[in-house]
Amino acid sequence: MTELGPPKGRNGGSPLGVRMDDVAQLAQVSRATVSRVLMGHVSVSPKTQEKVNRALRELGYVPNMIASGLAARSSDLVGLLLRDPRNPAYGLLHSEIQNEASRSGLQLITVVPTMTRGAEEELAGLRRLLGLRVGGLMVSTGVIKAHDLEPFLDSVPVVSVGRVEEHPGIFGVSYDEDTNGAILADRVASAGHRAVAVVVPAFSVSTAENRRGLAMAAHLRGRGIEVHQLDTDLFGDPVDRCEDIVRLTAEGRITAAMFPSDTRAISFMPFAKAAGLRIPEDLSITGCDGILMGADQIGIATLRIPVHEVAVRGTAVMAELLKNRSSATVRHERFPGVFVPGRTLASPAHVR
Repeated sequence: MTELGPPKGRNGGSPLGVRMDDVAQLAQVSRATVSRVLMGHVSVSPKTQEKVNRALRELGYVPNMIASGLAARSSDLVGLLLRDPRNPAYGLLHSEIQNEASRSGLQLITVVPTMTRGAEEELAGLRRLLGLRVGGLMVSTGVIKAHDLEPFLDSVPVVSVGRVEEHPGIFGVSYDEDTNGAILADRVASAGHRAVAVVVPAFSVSTAENRRGLAMAAHLRGRGIEVHQLDTDLFGDPVDRCEDIVRLTAEGRITAAMFPSDTRAISFMPFAKAAGLRIPEDLSITGCDGILMGADQIGIATLRIPVHEVAVRGTAVMAELLKNRSSATVRHERFPGVFVPGRTLASPAHVR
């Protein structure tokens, strides 16, 4: 049996030393044809593509994307700034954007900043992406502010994906967090709850969760419901304010608690069980995201955000901008989610 070691170029050298001319010579095609195959152009016949790909595999060729972008003075290389992909919403969004980028002939480079350092680390990530000479920036993070993106707008097109965008110079394709918050609040109010706790993370923690929480609270108040707004500015602590929710429930001051993410809502459930609270008999709860695997088995009442639709549209907008940025009109497009019923939301005891 032959053991395969690290890829080597011709004559046993490193693949980083292999040139495009070497690939062209081995495949017996022009250098321009090799370039077209690497860039995914459909004008190359399948037979020629196979010859080039065979040579690429044999030589272990590694393209210099930075040099390619500089030579063309444009690029289909797109940088994506992504929040912590351990969060299911961001992990799924990343996967969907990557799939759409591949289908659109775009090449994606993703930077995931250290979450605890906030906007400072995210700005450093954007600068690293520009240093790689990307042709455009996609921003999918819940921390960085719109005005922090302004210095990049003269260099490349910027598209916010998955976060509400209102800056007049930045294209935005996002979840409609105001509508999402209102949908969930309406469901809680319609179930008969008249006093509700709402967890609201700070803007610096998550722009999406902050906006959802504020929308929930505002819509409930608009329906005459008493709101106990529980603000939090802690990173990575989904059970923050759980003791307050337990206390408010024990004191008979609330009959429902609304969380701006499924992760926060589900993290509260064992906390409530340990405190002797029954869900939904003693307290109804709702989440938001609707994408956690197995969440349907838990039966959490939530709202499913349209991750696929936002990824498809956001990638399409970036592709359009890379082709013709000068004539594009900035748009802010928002996609509402769909309510997902669950056993965790029921009428309070006094109205059953």
